[in-house]
Amino acid sequence: MASGGGTSHKDDVQLEALNLPESSDSPDLATESVTTNTVTCVFCSMLFDAKEDKDPFLKHMIDEHKFLIADVNLISDFVGYIGYWKMRFSEQPITDFCSVIKTNCKQDNPGKQEDFYLLSDVLQEDKGLREFLQRRRLDSILLQLQKERDDVNFKRRCLFCWDVFEGNRMALIDHLSKDHSFAIGRSDNIVFVNEFLDKLQEKLDKLQCLYCEKTFRDRTTLKDHMRKKQHKKSQPKE
Repeated sequence: MASGGGTSHKDDVQLEALNLPESSDSPDLATESVTTNTVTCVFCSMLFDAKEDKDPFLKHMIDEHKFLIADVNLISDFVGYIGYWKMRFSEQPITDFCSVIKTNCKQDNPGKQEDFYLLSDVLQEDKGLREFLQRRRLDSILLQLQKERDDVNFKRRCLFCWDVFEGNRMALIDHLSKDHSFAIGRSDNIVFVNEFLDKLQEKLDKLQCLYCEKTFRDRTTLKDHMRKKQHKKSQPKE
């Protein structure tokens, strides 16, 4: 049985309005959470790397603090999200924001009764936070896209041949598509190009197929495999 903390009883504390910055024009605001990978537990001082894998953090929150977050994969800036709620939970009780899920409520249920706390966008404050972080993330991506379009100091060798490209990085993207049938989208819409190419180059250096990630004994065998299997494409998760 679940009850919504802060929403279903007339005695519940009235939540204050969501207090978020009105603008993300500041470079620090636009990039702060994007460039920070470490997240601190909402209730204790444990640190986790949220960039590569959120699961250890989420498991810790459930096991140690009986706390769950709904639709985690839809949160565009997880570090910023957790930082905000860490601050809010230090100001007001968690029950003012979370639904309470009671386990083993019936007399014949084995095990002890426990309360779990669910934070979701049913709460208007949480919904507003998620929307704000999504807009801020989009703004930071658009800023980065324009920065890469204007950058003339780019220099990099092709992933598949010895051609070197200097100036605008879009020339290399177009070359990969036209000369190597390696299409990764319209060059004008691609952002974080260096990071993306670094990941692909790392796979190739390990003689790993860019699509199926199978490893081969030498580069020639790898290239034959990618050509015959039509694996000259990147994983969607990249």
